[in-house]
Amino acid sequence: MTVIAIIAVFLGSLAFLPTWLVQHSLGDHTASALAAADRLRAENDVRSTLLQGLGGLLALGGIALGAVVTMRQVSTSREGQFIDLFTKAIEHLASEKTSVRHGGVYAMEQIAETAPHYRGHVAALLASFIRQQAPWPPSEPAHTDAERASRHGELRDDVAGAIAVLARRTMVEPGYSIALEQVDLRGADLTGFDLSRFCFVGANLDNALLAGCDLTHTTFSNASLRGADLTGARLTEADLRGADLTGADLADVVDLETAMTDGTTKGLPVTESDPPPAARAK
Repeated sequence: MTVIAIIAVFLGSLAFLPTWLVQHSLGDHTASALAAADRLRAENDVRSTLLQGLGGLLALGGIALGAVVTMRQVSTSREGQFIDLFTKAIEHLASEKTSVRHGGVYAMEQIAETAPHYRGHVAALLASFIRQQAPWPPSEPAHTDAERASRHGELRDDVAGAIAVLARRTMVEPGYSIALEQVDLRGADLTGFDLSRFCFVGANLDNALLAGCDLTHTTFSNASLRGADLTGARLTEADLRGADLTGADLADVVDLETAMTDGTTKGLPVTESDPPPAARAK
């Protein structure tokens, strides 16, 4: 109905507007003095000009519409490409080969960098990947111990790569936590990583290298950090309640006094000026 109304208005304008414009431009006396042929020619010239203007507008409208359609097609195509890449990366993470899984980790990082709306999904997926690939306690202790011995206690490349990607924080939204509860990170080299707001509840980080790490608001509740190297790490308001830091190197640790502790926290240095652990609980 709207299109019909617009066409009707346009046809009416072509029929009556040229006559009015000629009469208005020349004045009533001059217009009436024109011969009929001259007056008709003037009106047709006006109609021709109107039609040319309309043609130009329609052409511009067609170009604009074509541009909009093209942009939508490009956007749809790009989204389809991201979905395909995301799906393939997930398949790589599920591979039985460590090298393929390792490649899938970095493919996920590239997706997060080029498609910001996927960042939260990628971060959650990689955290889940670490929990599944390095659970604590191990699902197959004998196999896990043998595998660790062959790597001299280091993490597998795929797990280490996933942690490194998350620590770069390109996909971690501000204020969000990374859930790595009950993971096996014994002996992991995490030196200098930004692990702020990571959650290591119940995790095993015995002998892990955490020197220089940012552990602000990081949760270590009931985690084991026996023999871990925390030299120069920042523990601003970290949660150490129930954590075991027996034998950990806490030299030059920053803001340890702000960390949350309780009566079950083990291995913290105690001086005469320090309150008992229960008194530092928050």
